[in-house]
Amino acid sequence: MKNYNFKAMKNPISHNEEDRLRELYGLKILDTNSEQEFDDVVELASSICDVPISLISLLEINRQWFKAKKGVSINETPRKESFCDFTISAEEDFFEIEDTLKDQRFSNHPLVKSDPHLRYYAGTPLITSKGYKVGTLCVADIKPNHLNDQQIFTLKVLSQQVSKMIELKLSNRKLENQNHHLRHENEMQQLMLSIIAHDVRNPIGAIKGVMDFITANDVPEVDKQKLTSMFSDQLDTTLDLLNNLVDWSKMQINKAEVIIEKINLHEITDALLKQFKLNAKFKNNQLLNLVEEELCLRTDNNMFRFILRNLIANAIKFTQNGTITLYAHGEKDKIVFTVSDTGTGMPKEKVGNIFNKAQAKSTPGTNHEKGSGLGLILTKGFIDCLNGTVEIESEEGKGTTIFLYFPR
Repeated sequence: MKNYNFKAMKNPISHNEEDRLRELYGLKILDTNSEQEFDDVVELASSICDVPISLISLLEINRQWFKAKKGVSINETPRKESFCDFTISAEEDFFEIEDTLKDQRFSNHPLVKSDPHLRYYAGTPLITSKGYKVGTLCVADIKPNHLNDQQIFTLKVLSQQVSKMIELKLSNRKLENQNHHLRHENEMQQLMLSIIAHDVRNPIGAIKGVMDFITANDVPEVDKQKLTSMFSDQLDTTLDLLNNLVDWSKMQINKAEVIIEKINLHEITDALLKQFKLNAKFKNNQLLNLVEEELCLRTDNNMFRFILRNLIANAIKFTQNGTITLYAHGEKDKIVFTVSDTGTGMPKEKVGNIFNKAQAKSTPGTNHEKGSGLGLILTKGFIDCLNGTVEIESEEGKGTTIFLYFPR
């Protein structure tokens, strides 16, 4: 394009320009991909008005951007070179320049003096439901022209449809986002219900198991008192666990965020093992905490606790008269945490599919304990959320070791 000395009149600015721009940006239409329904409108406008050029133009602070175009190759122009500014500033809802060379505002315009050599322009504003003129539907020609009443009427109707289409697109996006949020909230609620049910089932089951054992056997009174005295502690820790899970559930439903903080792994492990004290005693299992006392990890506290609770519960479930050992140490760029048991172990084919959702199935424990099959699936999901990895070593009759690797 040649460099012409363009000295046209300064483009008019709408009296409500700030609010108009706010409305335009709120529509979230700028710089979106081409869409067939908008392309169809410019094709129709060009055909009805019998002109080679038709545009859906949106005017922001410093540029004019074309949502749809026919007859031009460019996607935008500087706003100071926009004909459409005059359309949105006009009192009437139609603006026409029959011959640009005879209009001092445009006779020396770059788009008149050089390609595409515009000689004619007509536009109708795109008016939102709030009354803001955010752009235009316009047509142009390389020769002088004039639209008849029917063409003008049709152009106005088309511009109204474009405005409705833009607002409908925004409404649909908002509705889609709301539906996505509702689906996510529902999924989170289902997930949290599963977590609560899974985590609370074990300690409550332990209490019931001990009570059934006392009822069915001739247990000495001294032993009865020792066992029943443990119920209160177990119920306290279970209630505390339930409260924490409910609070965390609300947090996850509202935010669904991973909250990173520094935690002491030995302290966390100690607290968790206390929750399983009764479970372990009922099955004559020993719980060992060999985690380094000063070892810390930056992670999501609640997610990490959930992972360990499930792994400890699983180890106890498949171990009788044995030992469950928790150990952790730091390496150069990661923390290695292991949960080992001397229980029943697993065949190789089961180890390979243990985190497979399609094959999620609960296996009865050594005391025929039942489960939902969700525990390890949820556990793997949280390990992934924390950018961790997991490995399993197991041998039938000799026990299982779970290796957890987390970045430091």
